[in-house]
Amino acid sequence: MRKAILTTMLISSLLMAGCGNNGAANGGTAATPEAGQAATASPEVTPEVTPEPAAEATAEPAPEATAQAPAQTTAPEATPKASAAAGDSQRQTYFDKLDKIEAGLGDLKALSDSGVTADMKEAASKEHERWDKALNEIYQELKAQLPEADMAKLKEEQLSWIKERDKAAEEAAAKYKGGTMEGLEYAATLASVTKERCYKLVELYMK
Repeated sequence: MRKAILTTMLISSLLMAGCGNNGAANGGTAATPEAGQAATASPEVTPEVTPEPAAEATAEPAPEATAQAPAQTTAPEATPKASAAAGDSQRQTYFDKLDKIEAGLGDLKALSDSGVTADMKEAASKEHERWDKALNEIYQELKAQLPEADMAKLKEEQLSWIKERDKAAEEAAAKYKGGTMEGLEYAATLASVTKERCYKLVELYMK
């Protein structure tokens, strides 16, 4: 009978010990969810830190703006070129005009090379008209540029030149007096002498 009681008490103590162990185990597992909640809270902090690199990226475009600044410094280089073009002398401008007239005489070549005296005379007369028109333009330009005393001197010189021009044309035509070439030679001489006078006036008086 005593053995039965001792056996019963031993079994009871073992059962109580087993329940204690289960309670401890359950307590350990109950603490685990709390730690899990703490673990899940910690990742929430990281999204707040990530915007900082974005702020650093926005500061990077500043060097690009400074790199563009030297490109603006190259723009003023066009200014010296423009001023140089504006500073071209009237002399060169009129030399270019005269050269253009000379180059444009090609349209009279068919007439002058036709072998027909009337056509050749017409070509020479038209050439003289173009040079005479240029001479008048140059003279008016000089009239606006030169001081009054210099212009008065040029006027006398020009009147003297007109007499010399006519004399040179008459002498050249006299070689063919009475012939079909007389008028042609007269017109051709007027053209060549007037052309020379145009270049001379530009060279001596244009600035």
